[in-house]
Amino acid sequence: MPTRVLVLPVAGGRAPSITGVGCGRPDPSVVDAARAKDIAAATVADIALRHHGRTVRTDWEPLADGGRAGNVREDVAA
Repeated sequence: MPTRVLVLPVAGGRAPSITGVGCGRPDPSVVDAARAKDIAAATVADIALRHHGRTVRTDWEPLADGGRAGNVREDVAA
């Protein structure tokens, strides 16, 4: 189950990396930070639903280096 996703600035772009599922593949072709966050959150949601049958949300916080850290939490209907 995905637990955290990072969107880090790299030379020429942004690199999203997913932790907690044994994978993480930076994509430096994504330059826009907001787009990188959207792509990373969608990827995490897809992995959680397809492989674990769970719906998740990602809550973002800024990092000192200009990146973003997303904490993945199960999305519980109120």
